[in-house]
Amino acid sequence: MLFEATHTHPAAMCPLLKAEGKEMLKKLFSAENIKKAGVEIKAAYLSCPKDSAADHKGFFTMEADNATAIKDYFGAMSVEVRPVQPLSEIAKML
Repeated sequence: MLFEATHTHPAAMCPLLKAEGKEMLKKLFSAENIKKAGVEIKAAYLSCPKDSAADHKGFFTMEADNATAIKDYFGAMSVEVRPVQPLSEIAKML
């Protein structure tokens, strides 16, 4: 199934501001960790570090068996997970 996972954090608390945060992200998004979690990242976009005046957001289009697998993958990071489908599939129903 295809899901969109959205993560939000205050700009002042961005993991990219600290060495340990950068290492955490490197580990989280490593090919080995992704494979171990049984998820696939189809696309990922981040507003940080460019967005310094607002909350940062991360948008992750992911494939997984279920939403729980995605939440488990992100661990302690809070994410909103929603099932999605390509617009091309929705357009066929119009």
